Amino acid sequence: MRLKTLGGLFALTVAITVLLLALLVGGAAGGHGKGKGHGKGSGHGRIGYHFLVVDQIAGQSDRLIVQGDGSFNRNRASGGGTFDHFLAGTGPPATLVATGTWKAQDVVSWSPGLSHGIFEGGTLVIHATLKPRGQAAIKNVMIEIDCNLGPAGFTTGKPEGIVVTVPGGPTFIPTNPTTGLTVFSLNKGHKH
Repeated sequence: MRLKTLGGLFALTVAITVLLLALLVGGAAGGHGKGKGHGKGSGHGRIGYHFLVVDQIAGQSDRLIVQGDGSFNRNRASGGGTFDHFLAGTGPPATLVATGTWKAQDVVSWSPGLSHGIFEGGTLVIHATLKPRGQAAIKNVMIEIDCNLGPAGFTTGKPEGIVVTVPGGPTFIPTNPTTGLTVFSLNKGHKH
């Protein structure tokens, strides 16, 4: 049974690694959403965000796979992604709690870090709306995206990953060790 669990964890890690590579190759130029203004600190207009991570509720079996891709400026975020909330140690297949999509809303804060080529480290906090299948939408979910950019020698002082805080509900934090990757991409703003 333990070997089966380790095999499942290894398969999940390999799948996430493959998806991360596809995300970085396909999304390296950043998202291009609606919005005006310039991102703080970059001087390059909108900044792209890209991530694929696994989070947890500390001390519980709840896990959350979250994928996100989009862009932001000083007060508006666009884009979104998908999520899958399940219970680790159940199954296979693991017990599904909720699955669906999410959409970015406004920017709470942006703390840029050092850049390396087209990529930049930093911390972005946004509000989002979660849309679980078969359930009511959950508004004002806070998502904190932390990118430690090794090639630039930059760290946020926090684990690489995201923190998802559901209003009146749980907070999901990066697993330990962390599973996944976050990155911000610098790109020139486009007129729409």
